[in-house]
Amino acid sequence: MQTRTYGDLFKLIQSLAGVGSFSTDEQSDVANFINRRFFEAFQTSPSWIRYIVVGEERTVGTSPAQTIPFTEASKNNIGEFIRIHRKQPFLNNSAVEYDFYVDASGAHILNQSATTEGTAFVTYKKVFSAFSTSSAYTTSTEEVPAEFFHYIAHASYADFLRMDGQTSKAITEEQIAGNYLALELEKVDIQMNNSTVNKRFRTYVNNQAR
Repeated sequence: MQTRTYGDLFKLIQSLAGVGSFSTDEQSDVANFINRRFFEAFQTSPSWIRYIVVGEERTVGTSPAQTIPFTEASKNNIGEFIRIHRKQPFLNNSAVEYDFYVDASGAHILNQSATTEGTAFVTYKKVFSAFSTSSAYTTSTEEVPAEFFHYIAHASYADFLRMDGQTSKAITEEQIAGNYLALELEKVDIQMNNSTVNKRFRTYVNNQAR
């Protein structure tokens, strides 16, 4: 998937602010704004293609019983459980889908036979990971998701304006940022409407606990 660099993002915010460079304190503030807005964009949808893992086999623990933990060796940490199937989903045949609830231990599967099923297939959203750049902001090559690039730039600039007391200008930039994010969310909605990853069709077959 397409990415931009953190350096390009930071320089765009400087350009929006009409400055050649920020002061040391301003750089730190802007970096904090960037991470805050990155998290905000990440949280707006469970269906960002970049962060979804579909039908990954996971071990079902026995303590607590029938629980899939958030972490498993050599695999991504789970940030949000979306769907859990008995077998590999979205192939040729229907796969039984489990109901579950989530607490601090992980996802607790309902009506699974703990004696016969040692694994399940999880569709989930990855854990959020903030940008790590903390110096050399304008030359950083850390990757920024292209779908968030313009939203983060304008929203962070809006935060900068608000910090500077320029409330009316901040509102305008916030609206621009919101438009960029709305366009990306519309793309996600279209993609998900054309797929079955987030759709659950309840039938006699997929409601059985086998």
